[in-house]
Amino acid sequence: MFLAAILVAGSSISSQAQRQSRQMSPEQLVRDLYRQHKQRSPFFQTRSRTLLDRYFTRNLTDLLWQDARSSGDEVGALDGDPLFNAQDMEITNFAIGEPNLLPGGGTVPVTFENFGKEHVIIFSVKREPRGWKIGDLLYEDGTTLVQILRNEKTDHSSQTIKIYLVAVGDDGKTGRKIGCGDSLVPATRTIKKTAAPLTAAIRELLITPEQAGGTPKLENFWKGRNLRVQSVSVRNKTATIQLSGELFVAGVCDTPRIQGQIEETARQFPTVKKLEVFIGKRTLAEAIR
Repeated sequence: MFLAAILVAGSSISSQAQRQSRQMSPEQLVRDLYRQHKQRSPFFQTRSRTLLDRYFTRNLTDLLWQDARSSGDEVGALDGDPLFNAQDMEITNFAIGEPNLLPGGGTVPVTFENFGKEHVIIFSVKREPRGWKIGDLLYEDGTTLVQILRNEKTDHSSQTIKIYLVAVGDDGKTGRKIGCGDSLVPATRTIKKTAAPLTAAIRELLITPEQAGGTPKLENFWKGRNLRVQSVSVRNKTATIQLSGELFVAGVCDTPRIQGQIEETARQFPTVKKLEVFIGKRTLAEAIR
C-alpha cells in the first residue's frame, strides 16, 4: 500500500511537471533555454535527447542530436554557441523581447551586446500538442540554425576559423593581456569546409609565419622544426592535441605566449573547455620549460 502511494505520488509529480512545461509561454520557453544552457547545455551532448525535446520541435531535435552524435571526437556543424551565434563571448544587456504570435506559431526576439556590439536573434516558435517548441533560430547574416545543421553534409566550399597571435608589448589594448605585457589577438582564416575545424585551426597556427603582420603587428611564437599535428581528439570537453617536431623557446616571455596561443585557438570551439598538449612524449609544459 505504501509503495503504491509512492508510485501514485511520483506519477502525479511527473504529470504536473509535464503540464507546467506545456503551459510555458514562448518567451518563458526561450528564457528557460538560456537558463538551462548555463547550467547543463542541451547542445553538444549525447547523454540526453530528452533535454533537447524539452525545448525544440522534433525536426530540430533530430538535427541537433544527429550532429552531436556524428561529430564524435571533433567539432560538428556547430562551431560556435548557437544561442549567441559566436565563438567568443562577453555578453551584456541581454533581453528577451515581446513575441509576435499567430494562432499556430510566431517569433520571439532576443537582443544582447557581445563585446559592445548589438546583436539580435529571432526564435521561431511553434505550438504543438505538448506545448510551445522552438523550430529554428534566425541570425543576422540571414542563416538559420536548421540551415547550418543541414549544410554540414552538403556544403564543401569554405568556412572561417580563428587563430590567436601575439601583439608584443600591447598591454591588453587589442586583446586579452598575457605574460610580459602582451596581448592575444584573434586572426581570422578562411579554410576549406571541414568536419574537423579544431584540427584545421591548430594546423593553421603551426604554419603561420613568425611575423604575421597586421595592425597591431602580430607575431606567432609557435615556431620550430618540423612541427606537425599528429592527432586531435575531444572527450568530455577536454581536447588532447598530439604534435610532433621541435618547438623553439627564446626566453621566459615565450612561455605564456606559446601556451596562450594554442589554448585560445582551441577554446574558440564550445566543445573545448580544457586542453592537454603533447609534443612527442613530453607535455607542452615540459617542452617549453
